[in-house]
Amino acid sequence: MKKFLALLLALVMVFALAACGESETTPSTAPTADPSSETSDTPEGVPANATEAAAQGRKVLTLNQHNSRESSNGQFVQSFVDYVNQNSDTLYIDAYYNGELGGIQEGLENAIMGTIDIGECMFAQFATFYPEMGVWSMPYLYTDPADGAKIVDLEKNTLLADMITKCEEATGVTLFGVIYTTDARQLTCNFPVYTPDDLAGATIRSMTNETYTMCIEGMGGTPVPIDWTETISALTTGTVVGQENPYATLVSYQMWDCQDYVMETNHMFDFVVNYINTSTWESLTEEEQQVLRDGCAHEQQFKVEMLEEQLAEYKQTCIDNGMTIITEEDGLDLDAFKAGVDALKEERYPQYSEYFAWIDDYIANYDAA
Repeated sequence: MKKFLALLLALVMVFALAACGESETTPSTAPTADPSSETSDTPEGVPANATEAAAQGRKVLTLNQHNSRESSNGQFVQSFVDYVNQNSDTLYIDAYYNGELGGIQEGLENAIMGTIDIGECMFAQFATFYPEMGVWSMPYLYTDPADGAKIVDLEKNTLLADMITKCEEATGVTLFGVIYTTDARQLTCNFPVYTPDDLAGATIRSMTNETYTMCIEGMGGTPVPIDWTETISALTTGTVVGQENPYATLVSYQMWDCQDYVMETNHMFDFVVNYINTSTWESLTEEEQQVLRDGCAHEQQFKVEMLEEQLAEYKQTCIDNGMTIITEEDGLDLDAFKAGVDALKEERYPQYSEYFAWIDDYIANYDAA
């Protein structure tokens, strides 16, 4: 697995819309961070904050991230931010965390409007504007974590490459990078679950997107869409009794404080899509666009290596803090969960049936292509 992932890292694709004419649009001017709040370990030559970067004549790009900086997702994003800030003399990423500039869907909408410049989300968020894109966020799209690297190979994955172009035209943002994960989303509850029947009537937090609510429903639960910034409170107060997220997130937010069980349903491997307001993208030089692409490749490598080293540790941390992990070996009926979700996918998304067949064939024959 390690060698396979290392080999496929070279295939991580970052990409951009073909160059258009010159644009007068400049990066957005969101409030800059208080210089006094910056850490003192900024590398020499890198501005300590957006104010200093602007004074140096750098273009400041405002980035929104709905997670905390300390979380695993926050660390992944920060690796991208640090790479750009340290490898460009003309760009500076001003990152805001904890959903300060909006939740995950709101962040994308703000970038479309141009009130912020840059951010990350899943494919499901783009489905609001370009429905076909939702196919890549479907649960049980694939089950082998190594297949994520095949999906993001846009030289071979012509279906996704074509959809990205159409999505850019529909939204007004440029998708300049796609990052895969090896940490699947898992179901957590404050009671043990072995079959979909065990979730009957249980309120389960889902992301505020119909793909994720469909997944919870297919697994047997009652989905309650809640933004991540409100999820811990909802779990603590009993508004919902469960949720689903990767192990890295469970540890980052100490989910054991409000959840007792992890069910290894492995129902989804999220992709992270790096996006930027298209007018902002077109205002950048080719060199500046390339450093953003390179930053995505750096984030991908950082993410794979971090998860490769720490995923087993994440699981043990959950156990050490009192969570019980239920696997197929413990009686978890994975086939039943998958069957329930697949049936609902066919019912709700019949327009995706040809896509699912194409993707299955693509993954099966990837090495021969």
